[in-house]
Amino acid sequence: MVHLNTNLKLRPDQAQSAINSSPTTSATATSDASVAPTDRPVEAQSTWHSVRAYPHFRMLLIGTSATNSAFWMYQIAVGWLALQMTDSPFFVGLTGFAGGIPLLLLSLPVGVVVDRVDKRTILLMAQAGVMLTSIVFALMVGFDVIERWSILVLAAVYGSVMSFVFPTRTTMVPSLVQRADLTNALALNAAGQNATRVIGPSLAGILIALFGVTGTFAAGALMQVLALYSTWHLPKRVESPSARTSAGASNFTLGFKIVARDPFMLSVILMALATNVLVMPYLNLMPVFARDELHVGSTGLGILLASAGLGTVAGALLVARSAWLNAWPKSQLASAIIFCVLVMLFAITPVVELAIPLLFLAGLVSATFLALNQTSLHMRVDDNVRGRVFSIYLMTWGVLPIGQLTVGTLADLFGSPLAVVVACLVSLVYIGLLVRRYGIPSET
Repeated sequence: MVHLNTNLKLRPDQAQSAINSSPTTSATATSDASVAPTDRPVEAQSTWHSVRAYPHFRMLLIGTSATNSAFWMYQIAVGWLALQMTDSPFFVGLTGFAGGIPLLLLSLPVGVVVDRVDKRTILLMAQAGVMLTSIVFALMVGFDVIERWSILVLAAVYGSVMSFVFPTRTTMVPSLVQRADLTNALALNAAGQNATRVIGPSLAGILIALFGVTGTFAAGALMQVLALYSTWHLPKRVESPSARTSAGASNFTLGFKIVARDPFMLSVILMALATNVLVMPYLNLMPVFARDELHVGSTGLGILLASAGLGTVAGALLVARSAWLNAWPKSQLASAIIFCVLVMLFAITPVVELAIPLLFLAGLVSATFLALNQTSLHMRVDDNVRGRVFSIYLMTWGVLPIGQLTVGTLADLFGSPLAVVVACLVSLVYIGLLVRRYGIPSET
């Protein structure tokens, strides 16, 4: 088991080679007028304390919820469109690959940009870009001029722009709240992010049934407008001078050096890699399960994803509310294993009445796992390198398209249930090997 000091931080003057245990260089928790102070002990605060106490954090959360929901709505809409046009699970996986691979390719340079450029400026430009891409997608589908190649191109553009949105929004949180409220704010931010992973697709399923793919793309574009509006109301930040001290290749390798020196962060990121790449592709194949396995159509697709969405919300809020989850040494390992098992059970379930509660539980456990991961990582790094460290973590999502393509190919050859079961079993074996190598991830 890894036992490390939770206050370990990177020293600005030794950013290339060491992590300092001094709490004075901890994640930026600014005390300017834009951040309201808190005089209550963290234990006494409510689940929604950070939302109520910090207006700028509230605007960030609104924008994050809007843009992430739109992103996941788009994922399902594109998958449904690809399935309708080609009747091929492989092409469904290929669209996921085209949209997600930019996150892998751009993670490291984006991390450097986030650490060196004003985050609000980055967000304004990125949100405007994704809004315009969403509008183009909606218009092309609406006027029936969309083709296979254009789906792949637009998916790649959309994913490229979103690769700037995800890390920037995540790394802004510590600068908007006091350190005493950082755990609550990080948990709520992670809750919002992870909830949208299934809430967005749930809305997409309902909108596809009511208004078709065109209406779903249009609704996603409107949500990106809301995200841009909320971003405009975020404050500018003066970046730490230490964020600009490294140059050249060191900018790209610094995140890897920090993670490699911290066994806890390394084990957490590798465990996230297992579930993100091997298990999460079940969401990409949800249209196939709805139509071909459970025979419920687009309406049933919305119900299935709504069940998982409710579970995700419940799990994310559970983390924000329950201090014992963060304190329990086995929480991340247990939630990762349970998530794999629940998705396997869903894959082999022949009736929708059983699939619905299984998806709810899978959503709850996956949100718990992801929220715990993000919160624990945020609490270990300093703000001047937060973007680069989190670019490593986000690479686990960047590799997701490879999992989507692989699982989609297996589904094309052997059927979706078998493909998902095999992927989950491989994930469980991988997690077991990680535990044998690094022990159970623990900050205590």
